[in-house]
Amino acid sequence: MRISLDYYRILGVFPKATDEQLRQAYQDRSAQLPRREYSNLAIQARKQLLNQAYNVLCDAVHRAKYEAQFLQDHLPNELDNNSATSLSETESMGESSPEKISGIEIKIEQMGGSLLILQELGEYELIIKYGEQYLKQLTSSPLTLELQEISVKNRADIILSLALAYLEISREQWHQGEYEQAAFTGIKGLTLLKKNSLFTSVQSDICAELDKLRPYRILELLAQPDHNQAARDTGIKLLKSMLEERQGIDGKGNDRSGLGIDDFLRFIQQIRSYLTAQEQEDLFMAEAQRPSSVATYLGVYALIARGFAQKEPSLIVEAQSILEGLEHRQDVSLEKAICALLLAQTETAAKALERCQDQQALIFIGEHSQGAPDLLPGLCLYGEHWLKTEVFCHFRDLTTQRVSLKEYFANGEVQSYLEQLSQEDQQLSSVTIARGVSQSRRVSGKAVNSRTAAYAYPVYQQTQAVAGGGGTVMAAPLSATPKKPVDIRAARRRRNKQNSRRVPSPASTVQTHSSSLPKTASKTHSFPKSVPSSTSNPQNIAHRGNRRVNRQKKLTLTPQLGLISLTVLGLVSLLITWGIRSTSPLSALEQGQYSVSLDKPLINIPPANAQILTVTGMLTLEGAKQVIETWLSSKSQAFGKEYKTESFEPILTDPLLSQWQNRAQRLQEAQDYWTYQHQVDIKSLQPNENNPNQAIVEANVQEAGKFYRQEKISRSYDDNLIVRYDLVRQGDRWLIQGINVMN
Repeated sequence: MRISLDYYRILGVFPKATDEQLRQAYQDRSAQLPRREYSNLAIQARKQLLNQAYNVLCDAVHRAKYEAQFLQDHLPNELDNNSATSLSETESMGESSPEKISGIEIKIEQMGGSLLILQELGEYELIIKYGEQYLKQLTSSPLTLELQEISVKNRADIILSLALAYLEISREQWHQGEYEQAAFTGIKGLTLLKKNSLFTSVQSDICAELDKLRPYRILELLAQPDHNQAARDTGIKLLKSMLEERQGIDGKGNDRSGLGIDDFLRFIQQIRSYLTAQEQEDLFMAEAQRPSSVATYLGVYALIARGFAQKEPSLIVEAQSILEGLEHRQDVSLEKAICALLLAQTETAAKALERCQDQQALIFIGEHSQGAPDLLPGLCLYGEHWLKTEVFCHFRDLTTQRVSLKEYFANGEVQSYLEQLSQEDQQLSSVTIARGVSQSRRVSGKAVNSRTAAYAYPVYQQTQAVAGGGGTVMAAPLSATPKKPVDIRAARRRRNKQNSRRVPSPASTVQTHSSSLPKTASKTHSFPKSVPSSTSNPQNIAHRGNRRVNRQKKLTLTPQLGLISLTVLGLVSLLITWGIRSTSPLSALEQGQYSVSLDKPLINIPPANAQILTVTGMLTLEGAKQVIETWLSSKSQAFGKEYKTESFEPILTDPLLSQWQNRAQRLQEAQDYWTYQHQVDIKSLQPNENNPNQAIVEANVQEAGKFYRQEKISRSYDDNLIVRYDLVRQGDRWLIQGINVMN
């Protein structure tokens, strides 16, 4: 078989290499050991190719003949006797254009070794091309008994090279933001190994990469347009698999993604904007059965959003009943007040506001209710604002939808449902349902009276301006007969039946690591600019209901004692609330979204072919180049305007470390600095035969430097240097112990 390799690339040298450079390169390449998973057959084949390349290039006659053929293969139409084209240009062409590389003939038993060399060179596409071609020939072409035995031994090495090539290409695609394609490529390598039951350690490496890639895939798939529903369904399926492995949104399971509980909660907060209201309801209400307080809370938002957007008050009734079960864990008074408002239960809404601890929201509502007998005008305005900025913005299909209480209450089916709901409440007025039980349906309030109709129902008339509201919301009582009677009893029986399956009881939802619900509204509200920053008497607004209750109970506390009691109770309440929220994993939702994006990594991605150490700990040519480039970069940082002397520590060791730190410090004291530009080519790598923790690297370093004194260039240079670096391994890092300029 003929493959795209040449002897120069096999040894890792340029065509202009001297005999000494060839000898050094051959020794370096021979000292490098491949992954331990490769068989002796592949390792010996690799060694044969190295010997073959070295023997040809070291013999003057054979080398001249080979170079002539090499140049002819590279530049068939461009070379002539008077050409000024330099070898350096042809070298760069050969490096960047694998299809132009001259080929060599290899024996079938050398196939594993040739792919191993291509693996070291990073030619992953060529590995896949030749590897798949080879495996196909094994099944389609008749082979002699001897070749069959060789092929069986070669086969495992070929499959290993293919799987590693798929893994590296997957990493490159990950870096380029092609997450789903990266997963597809990685799965191809994993499937190949599993199908042949080979190399479980490599399988584990690929699985670990795919697990870390999964959050990226979910985000990319869910962000697909609506017409690509198949891809979005795949994203939801992947998300559900993560939730299952984590044992819920706030569970303690391990999905191997590297995300902790708080990180995953912020990730969930972020992907919500890519899910529709129906998708979120299905997802979170199913998760609530684990039980999960977070999922229950997010499910309530989905129910409220759908109920308002689709004019289905029955969904809001369901959300209201679930909030009753959550009240003992978190202050959900605002959500309850808005649900009651949307169900035309004004008395229930007022009572919910009396228990609200969000002073900022109460001030807003109070200021927009001045001149009214209660807080209903402000609650109407606040409810619209809350639905727009806290609810609809988290749903893919509702982000741009108009929010209007007027349109909601003007809907005929909404009016019919609310009237029958009110009539049923009168019939059930003798029934007391315990607050805090999530299966209950607490529908309180009186029949729709003139006050309810005035603020909740159309037809609107401009009869009274609401102070601070910026509009008119007074209306005449509703007198229309419902067009479509709604069987409220049957609907409520169905909802109760659903909730008995979907809503956990208070006892079952108590979890030691999840003691409260996120109060995103109380933390992240943004209000219209027209709202004043303070109110004339906010205490009257926040505690009006409490004073009414106190008068009904006819308590005889003195004003001083009452003030002290209220102060103490307020402090205790704040401490309890702070304690609950600070220990809840759900507080992560209040901190914003997780930093997942389609243009930068969520976690550290292993770069393709960038390891300094091989499995055996040997230093490779690529690793040596990385060490030198790290050193030159640290010198630019330490001698630059920012004087980052700490950048020397990860790359230098004493005595060199102290010497260069002192130089940088003197430069900083004088307020002078350097700027550098570097290019590095590794000439040779010579490991110490007696000490595997030491090595010598020779490199061609092109360095251009400019010295600035008082912000003006004082001197500059542009040198081509041959530099010798003495390296020593400490732990898992190679450090520079000595630097000597050879010319």
